[in-house]
This record gives sequence, C-alpha cells and structure tokens, in this order.
Amino acid sequence: MVITLIGYRGTGKSSVGTQLAARLNYDLVDTDREIEKQAGKSIARIFAEDGESRFRDLEREELLRQLALDKIVISAGGGAILDPISRQAMQDAGPVVWLQASVETIVERLRNDESTESSRPSLTGDDIFNEVATVLAQREADYAEPASIIINTDQRDFSSIVDEIISQLSTGGAETW
Repeated sequence: MVITLIGYRGTGKSSVGTQLAARLNYDLVDTDREIEKQAGKSIARIFAEDGESRFRDLEREELLRQLALDKIVISAGGGAILDPISRQAMQDAGPVVWLQASVETIVERLRNDESTESSRPSLTGDDIFNEVATVLAQREADYAEPASIIINTDQRDFSSIVDEIISQLSTGGAETW
C-alpha cells in the first residue's frame, strides 16, 4: 500500500509522514527532497532557473515513480495535486490523506521554518499571508478530489494526527487499497 500525504506547504506533511512511516514500518519519501537531490539544486533555484513548468514536470515524474512502490508513505509537494495525472495516480495507489491547516497556522509555521526563504519559492510575489490565502483558495478543489481522508492539523501534535490517520485507515477500509 502507498499512503500519499497532500496539503499546502506548512501543513505538516514531512513531520507527520516521518512518524506515520515509522509507526507502519514503511519507507518515507519526500518528493520535494528527492527532486532537489536529483536536480542538484533547491526548488527555489529550479523555479528561478528552469521555470515552474519544468519543476512541475519533475514533480510528476518523481511522484509517479514513487507511487509504483509498495509500503511507502509519500510526502507530496504542495502543488503535486495540480496535475490531473498525478491526482489520479495517487488515488489509484492507495489512500490519500489531505492535511489541512488555517492560513494563520500555515503562515506561522512557514515563518518559523528557517528553510522557507531559501528553498520555497514565492508563488504569487505577494506577502506571505495573502499568498497562502490565495493559493489555498485556488487549490482547494484539487486537494479535495483525490483525498480519501481529511485531517486538520491546527494546534495538534503530530503524534495525535498519526493516531487519527491510522485509525481512519483501519476503519475506513484500507484493505480495499
């Protein structure tokens, strides 16, 4: 089974993914980190030097490669859901967990993350609060489409989020995946 974590950056995908993979004895893949390793540069540099379109191609290729594996938790990049092929492949591979958080929580987490400026490109050129609000609104339907489990991460510790995911997997018919 493949479990894919989706959601805007700062919703907890990497942290939740680490704990979820450990609890399930699965491997964890963070697609953004894999893309950076393969490209030899940060996502921000890929955006600046090669453009968003090229990054999205790399993102789709990496995601499809990982979705073909088994016993893996994938922390998908925040924009991975923009591609309809990727959304369908996520659904086909197993449960898709949409981690949500309020704009305020996301902005606070991004501001407290030292890697935000160096590795995460601005998507709109707007201030961080307006950017998060705008992009979240634009992507909401794309996040909702493949999601089989939706969990709000506001003011929650990652362990309780992992407990909830495991509970929903076991009661939600994960054996169908």
